[in-house]
Parts: sequence; C-alpha cells; structure tokens
Amino acid sequence: MTVIRLHSRNMGVTMALFYLTLVLSILGANGAGVFSVLHSPESLKFSGTSEVDESLLKEVLSAGFGLSVDKNSAWNGLSIVDPFNTPEAIVEVYVEGVSSLGSIVEAKARNYPLVVDEYEPDTFKVIKHRIEQRFSNGGNTLISIQLSNPGEFQSFSGVFGELSPPKVPKQTLQHLKSDVEEDYQFLAELEALKLFISKINSGAISPDNIIDFYNFRFRSLHALSDLHGPNSLQTKEAKKLLGGALIELSKAFTKAYDGAVLVTAVCTDVAHTRRAVRSARLPRQVTTPTTPAAPSASPSSTSYSADYAAIFNILLWFGVVFVFTLVAIVYAIMDMDPGRDSIIYRMTSTRMKKDN
Repeated sequence: MTVIRLHSRNMGVTMALFYLTLVLSILGANGAGVFSVLHSPESLKFSGTSEVDESLLKEVLSAGFGLSVDKNSAWNGLSIVDPFNTPEAIVEVYVEGVSSLGSIVEAKARNYPLVVDEYEPDTFKVIKHRIEQRFSNGGNTLISIQLSNPGEFQSFSGVFGELSPPKVPKQTLQHLKSDVEEDYQFLAELEALKLFISKINSGAISPDNIIDFYNFRFRSLHALSDLHGPNSLQTKEAKKLLGGALIELSKAFTKAYDGAVLVTAVCTDVAHTRRAVRSARLPRQVTTPTTPAAPSASPSSTSYSADYAAIFNILLWFGVVFVFTLVAIVYAIMDMDPGRDSIIYRMTSTRMKKDN
C-alpha cells in the first residue's frame, strides 16, 4: 500500500509539471511572426531557417553594423563575411497584426520564424543609442517613422525633402473599400509608404560613408485583419499590396546605397486584439469629393488602452497556471500518507509519546 501512495503522489507532481509545460507552450506559440531579409549586402550572409527571438533582433542588426552587442546567442542565421565592408544603412519595417505577408514577400526574401518574446520591441532605441555612442560626431540618419501619423512627416524633410500629407487616390480594388474605416486607414498608410519610396527613388538619399538606420512602423493591417478576419479576401489583398510596396522599398534603398544596405521586415501578431478606438488616425483626405465618408464610431463602442492585450494575456495565463497548479497540489495532498509524509503528524506523535 505504501508503494501505491508514493506512486500517486509522484503522479500528482507529474500532472502539475505537465500542465505547466502545456501552458508555457501555448504562451510561446501565441506570438507568431516572421523575420524577413529582403536585401543584404555581400558582406553579410544570411543562411538557414532557424527561429530567432524578437528580443535578439537588436543584437542581429547591431552585429550587421559591426557594433558591439550585449549578449551572445546560439542563433547561426547571420555570418559576417567581410567585417570591413559592413552595410552603410539598415532598414527595418515593423508590421503589426499579421504573422506573415504571404508568398509575395516569402518568394523574394529569406525568412526566419520569429519567437515574439516582447510586446513592444526597443530595437530602434537600442541601436540608435549604440550608434550615437560610437559616432560622437553625429551626422548619422537615425529616424523612426510612424506611417499612421503624417503630422510628423515634416520633421523628416531634412532627409527626404518636402513631404506633403498623403492622399488616398480614387482607385478600384477587388475587396478593399475606402468607405470602410479600417480599409481606409490601411490604404492611407500604404500611400504614406509609397510617398517615402518615391522620395528615395527621386534621389533624396545618397551614400555618405556614415551609417544610417531607418525604422518604419505599419500599424493599420492589425485593425483590418481583426475586422475582416485573418484569412479573408480583404486581408489577403491588403497583404499583397503591402508586400509589393515592401519589395519596391527594398529596391529603392538598394539603389540609393549602391547595394550597401540591409533591408528587413518584421511581422508579428502578438497584439492581435480588436481595438475599437485607435490612438493614431490618419486625417481623411480623398482626392474626389464623391467618395462616401467613413462611418463614425458608435458612442457605445468599447474603448481599450494600448496595454489591454498585454494585461489581458498576463492575467489570463497567470490564472490558468495558478488553477492547474492548485489542482495538482490538492490532488497530491489527498493521497498523502500522514504516517510517512506529514512532518506535523510525526512531531506531534513523538511529543505525545514523551508525555506518556
């Protein structure tokens, strides 16, 4: 009988470990994504298909520049072939709300599965700090562009020239409609990205032997995918349009820097939660007055903060882990032999014998 009780207790502990492993696996799979290399210079070699942590991207891009890194990694996707001819510029496009952009980008890029282990990556801030530490004389172009906020575009006029707020042209698309708010926001951001592409193609950027870092943030695909569904025809068309624009962006930067540029894209759906109110909206400017106005948000719409998804996931999975752990502990205590397992019982029993 003793053997059976011990086996039951071990079984309870095993069940607890099983539940913990299961929950951690779910958490790890929750934030899927892809790290794509659209263009790399000859001095860098990207190979293999091993997954990479998002928190490691700042180290990967820093190593591509030849800068010092804070931590080593076993990831072997990047090899520095010529440390004396590292890229003069690195471009990172961060796309929220989708795990990938589909075949149009995958066919043109080298892709790595992305383990999303941080909600708001600080890649730009860290790399900017490292560049400023190494090049104290300045002169580096270090800009982070929120494509959803054209009000900031004028601050980049010193790099790209005069920038006017983009307008959504009248166009016929198969599935996307400009009178749908989420579709319109996506098309407006796409036009903003095309604006920078046209400026680069016109010669606004030229190599100067000083390293530069460009970060573009594309947000609206998140809301569009939430509205229509990740596998909807609208989302697929949006991915195709954005993927084509990223290919053009890569070509423009490659031509501007004579090939000495690393162009990457990061897609992640870790924050894939519907937001009824968006903090940054593009002003509605359409070239034709006949385009119907987008419907306004209902007064009863639920408003969520930017941290809603992170807080919700933390509370949810903590609750799941806590409940299963508690069940496993209770199960183990139920089959415990007081005579062999309980130190309280043994001490009490010994004390009682002494009193006799």
